[in-house]
Amino acid sequence: MGVGKGKPVMGGSVTFGTEAEESGMDPTNAHFDSTGVMYARAVYDPLAIVLQDGTVVPYLAESITPNSSYTLWTITVRPNIVFHDGTLCDGAALKYCMEAFYSSLLTGNSLTYWKKGGLKQVGPRSITVEMEHPWVPFAAWLAGYIGGQIAYIFSPTQMRKGEAVLNSHPVGTGPFVYQDWVPGSHFSLTRNPHYWRKDTYGNQLPYLDSWTFKPIVDVSTRLAALQSQEIDLMHTDDDPTILEVDADSSLVSLRDDELLVGEPDCDFGMINCQSPLMKDIRLRQAAAYAFNQAEYCKLIGKNIVYPTNGPFPHPSPYASATPYPGYDLAKAKALVNSWTHSNGGKAPSITYTTTNSTTAATSAAFVQQLYQAAGFQVQIKQVQQAELINDALLGGYDVFSWRQFANIDPDLNYVFWTSAAGPINFARNYDPYIDAQMNIGRQSTDTPTRVQAYQNVAKQMAKDLPYIWACRDVWCVAGSKQVQNWNNPTSPTGGRGLSMLSGIIWPTEVWKSA
Repeated sequence: MGVGKGKPVMGGSVTFGTEAEESGMDPTNAHFDSTGVMYARAVYDPLAIVLQDGTVVPYLAESITPNSSYTLWTITVRPNIVFHDGTLCDGAALKYCMEAFYSSLLTGNSLTYWKKGGLKQVGPRSITVEMEHPWVPFAAWLAGYIGGQIAYIFSPTQMRKGEAVLNSHPVGTGPFVYQDWVPGSHFSLTRNPHYWRKDTYGNQLPYLDSWTFKPIVDVSTRLAALQSQEIDLMHTDDDPTILEVDADSSLVSLRDDELLVGEPDCDFGMINCQSPLMKDIRLRQAAAYAFNQAEYCKLIGKNIVYPTNGPFPHPSPYASATPYPGYDLAKAKALVNSWTHSNGGKAPSITYTTTNSTTAATSAAFVQQLYQAAGFQVQIKQVQQAELINDALLGGYDVFSWRQFANIDPDLNYVFWTSAAGPINFARNYDPYIDAQMNIGRQSTDTPTRVQAYQNVAKQMAKDLPYIWACRDVWCVAGSKQVQNWNNPTSPTGGRGLSMLSGIIWPTEVWKSA
């Protein structure tokens, strides 16, 4: 599904209904969730692209090459590429962007392996990055998935006008050019007349004259907009809506149920392990024992999803058994009673924060009942998705409803799971053993060694319990039958790109039939 039929047609427009709005477009400071990554792919180009077999190959970059020890990486951008403002995308621009990423309070946490002063321009279109230690999967960070903002090269000229300017008016080398952005309403883009890519027929990409993202938080409203042709494409991980899409023969749709590389999104309750309450392991254990995964998957997930015991559910190549606690209400009550006895007889009172959709409210009410049955007092708080991410960064929460970890390589979760990551380790679970295993996974060239390291991480998480696992998340992209080729990205040399993951598609090669 989502692969074009026949010869591409030039012209036309597509509107994509997203689940949320992005908070900003400066890659050094933006969060870039599933919606944000699509925004970025439209305006910027990532340095690399992932193929169907998981191989990372150059995209905006002409080459990405490590030395034999993986301590020095050379990145060369393609020749004669210009930003939307007409300035040259060359080695100097690449160095400027990488220095900005390294200096950023947000993305700098991703680059702790970079040696200070180790970034150099070594040619008109080339830079080198020197590492403190071997960083074997570094190229995966240049493909621009969740956490990989350093992939997106922006115009230094626009950045010099101010971070706020770039944040609201992005300028990249991508297939579409910023036209208008009214947050919460639309993000409108027009065809880049100077785009550097051509298809196999000799057509200059992109095919479409314009592309619009339209955030529609309520999923029922989003689906109605698709069915009424107000929008042309949409994504969702709402399970009842996926069943509705499946039953609608007027639509074309695709799920990401099966994963061949990396890891899928997971749904879970994310615990702030440093909050006054939840830093007590008894309450984290109680939350795990109190959560009935089977009932959640049946009632909330409509049996589309299935339980997981860690961040690598089947068929991830990193999947393995873990000692994660199964549902046991009696054990949950005993642990809560133990904590209550130790704290003056007052039951633990937590706030469960989630997004502001109707589905999120239903799910939160289900979780509230489970936790209250174990003896917790639970208040529900609903916020915008961008606000949820900000709250996670600041750490002022007890338990969040969360969805994360879909990625092409577990190393991209280094910033979310290690102590060195600071506030980007949203759960604030600082475990030296996990740190050590993540470093093994990052530094080893041996696949079995890397697999074992990440399986060890999952097993340790089952003891630390920063995450109360619910299920493997399933995403769906659905669209009008007129919209062609939205799930057929290619590399500049023609290799088939990775299929839709986490509701994220590439707009570059989408076209509309007559």
